[in-house]
Amino acid sequence: MKILKSGVLLLSLVLFVCNISSAQDAQPTMFAVHTDNVKFGMMAQYEEAAKELKAHCDKHNVEGANWTAISVEDGRYVYVTPIKSMADLDKNPMGNLGDKMGKEELGKLFDKMDDCYDSHSDSVVHYIPSLSHIPEGYSTAGKNHREYHFLYYSPKHGKEMNTAMANVKKMFAEKGVKNGYEVYHSGFGSEESYYMVAIAGTDDLSVAQGGHDNDKLLGEDKDAVFWEVIKLATKYDQVEGTMRPDLSYTSTVANN
Repeated sequence: MKILKSGVLLLSLVLFVCNISSAQDAQPTMFAVHTDNVKFGMMAQYEEAAKELKAHCDKHNVEGANWTAISVEDGRYVYVTPIKSMADLDKNPMGNLGDKMGKEELGKLFDKMDDCYDSHSDSVVHYIPSLSHIPEGYSTAGKNHREYHFLYYSPKHGKEMNTAMANVKKMFAEKGVKNGYEVYHSGFGSEESYYMVAIAGTDDLSVAQGGHDNDKLLGEDKDAVFWEVIKLATKYDQVEGTMRPDLSYTSTVANN
């Protein structure tokens, strides 16, 4: 997993999402995202190497390294790192791991991971609190399953799409929907403009049940509100992913 410092194409679909609590203002809103498009036949080797990488970081308490890992149903492995500004892209995402475990050994580990895919990409995405529905008491804690909805649109419809998304949030709030969702927007490195809506659950069944409950609560009013979003979309994708704490790492030592 050689993480590039410049943004290339993110996603055919970029899938990630860090846990968001109700204290939105304290959360980061910009994220660097790296995606490895792993071949299905190499997933076992890739996961073994990814776990070995995390184990070395845990052992050496690597300064500055921080990523949340997500595995996607189509074989993608996505690594998400909160950043404060674009300048953070110049920092080594592996911190000083090479110095601690040896650059040659780290290189061999990366080579093992590189054998498992033919392409990877980098980009930046932005969390949008003003469009996310995070009702009081809502939490993603213990919910590692994700359903991601990608709504692509033409840049000329940017204002209209933003308004339409805001009206969806307003409807959810007015109807008292207790199930939350998070909204992200494409950033540097993405070829197309899109909003990504992330829905958390314990598994796919819990997400489906939550959607069913929402439909009943929203009633027929939802059709007209959702249509204002749908009619502006040039393309729509839906995929499922899993948050992977076993492949994620957060340093307890600050990176100076």
